[in-house]
Amino acid sequence: MSDDLLALAKSVLDKAKAKMADEIKAWNKSFQIETDEGDKFFIKIADGEVILDKGEIERPTATLKMSREVLEKILKGEMDAMAAFIRGKMKITGNVIETANLRKLIEAGIKG
Repeated sequence: MSDDLLALAKSVLDKAKAKMADEIKAWNKSFQIETDEGDKFFIKIADGEVILDKGEIERPTATLKMSREVLEKILKGEMDAMAAFIRGKMKITGNVIETANLRKLIEAGIKG
């Protein structure tokens, strides 16, 4: 994953964490993100912390796979994650329902 994209994701998640601090205290979820270009990183939300790191996480709540371009558009607020999924631009395996929480988190960070 390009460092620019990782920095963008970190910025969005940091803003979201500040806005949703009370709500995410009870969350214990992890999401694996993979791009078609071979990038892999994960987001772990537990004990009020939001951790973003390169690599893979064991037993993610859900895995999301898309192109780098789609991921960048989602993180910039140029594309809705649900629309990307419905249009087949993003594939989700695992607990699809829980990805609504990730979407909520990202949207909170974008609107920051």
